[in-house]
This record gives sequence, structure tokens and C-alpha cells, in this order.
Amino acid sequence: MIDNLGSPWALRILGILTFAVTSLMNLLYFRRVPARPRKTLFELKAAKRLIFWLISLEACAMYTGYWALTFYIGTTARQLGGTMQDGSNLLLVLNAGSAVGRILAGVVADKFGNMNTLFVSLVLTVVIEMPLWMKAQSIGPLYALCALYGMISPTFISINPVIVSTQFDTDVLASVMGMTNLFAGLGVLAGNLSQGAIFDKYDHREQFTNTIIFSAMFILFSAIVVFFMRIHVLRKQASSVEITTNKPSIITSMLFKKI
Repeated sequence: MIDNLGSPWALRILGILTFAVTSLMNLLYFRRVPARPRKTLFELKAAKRLIFWLISLEACAMYTGYWALTFYIGTTARQLGGTMQDGSNLLLVLNAGSAVGRILAGVVADKFGNMNTLFVSLVLTVVIEMPLWMKAQSIGPLYALCALYGMISPTFISINPVIVSTQFDTDVLASVMGMTNLFAGLGVLAGNLSQGAIFDKYDHREQFTNTIIFSAMFILFSAIVVFFMRIHVLRKQASSVEITTNKPSIITSMLFKKI
């Protein structure tokens, strides 16, 4: 569309398609669980709970680093001798992998636990992103990167709402979800602007080393936050029941418990 209609009309058409699809979805949507009417937009009591800040911090950090590959994979392909079509194809692979990964995330989380799945996926995202992107010398590794990154990295998009729903009551769920998404939006804004500045000032628009490190470190930080979130939830569960087993058994249970 950009070649035939130009960028302005390409964006307008995408906006119209988005409006049409989301409007149809809203018309077909129905409420499954009745909710009490709320007088306030924000649930300030949630801010008194540590789990709220851990979820918000994880979402903010993840969104800060998440979009780097989406924005710069096309430029990477061009610098490695690829064409604009290669850049478009890489984005298609990335989005196709994301569609598959978001569905599989729920299946895996049901078996191994939401926080366990989220933590492993975040760590794997860093392991995949840094070597495959930084060391790529041709287009081939970029396709592998987009496929793997697309399937593994968006796990947090599917699992974060589930974690919120398991930690907060139904009556305040919508407000808490919106508040955590607010922090996620701040991460998107800060991350995109920072990545552009790093790419200009430190990578000199010739490489992506510093941009990749910036992205990966924030994703790794989000994994660390999830690790402490898991410990926090396990401690609350342990304090709510009488512990009669020995200490080694407790530690083993905390390490491998489905949560």
C-alpha cells in the first residue's frame, strides 16, 4: 500500500481496518461474570499491595525492551544486504510466530504454572535475542530469530492478565488491569524513545549492539522481577497454611511448585 497509495493513505486504511475489526469484536462480546458498578476509575487500594507493583514493574520493563526487534529488524536486513521485501517478510514471520506463541503460552501455563512459564519465557527471550541478532551476518539467522522471538517473547501478553486475575478480586479486576496497563504504556513510550536515541548516538545508525543490549537488559530485569514475584506469592501461600514438613522438603516444594 505504501508503494501504491503512499504512507498517509496506508495508515488511514490500516486505521479503518482496525476500527472495523474491533467494532465487530465489541458487538459480539458479552459479559460472562456480572460486576458491581464502580464510582472510581482507579482502585487505589491495589497500590498498597506489593504484588501490584511487581506486576506493574515487570510489565513496564518488558514493554521497554520488547519492541526493539519489531522496529529495527527491517533496517538490520537492509544492512546485511537484504531488500525491503526481506524486511517485510521478517515482520510477517515475527507476527506469525507471535500469534502461535500467545496461544501456546496458555497451554504451557496450564501445565507448569503462569509465573513459571513467564519467567522461563523471559529468560529464553534474552538468550535468543542477543546472540542471534548481534552475531547475524546474513538474512538466514534473522528468520530464525524472528520465528523464535515471535513464539517465545509475547508470552507475557497472554499471561500477565491471568496473573492479575488470580491475585485480585473480580470486582476490581478491570481497574487493576487498566492500572497495570498504564505502566506498560509508560514502558512502551520510554523504550521506543530511548532505543531511537541509543541507535542514533551510540550505534551511529550503523549497527545495533547497544540497542540490542538495552532491549535485552530490560527484558532480563523483567524476568528478575517475576522471580521475586514468585517468591512473594509462595511466601504468602506458605504463611497461610501450617507447615509440618522438614525444611529441605519445603525448599524443594518452593522451587518446583506450579504457580
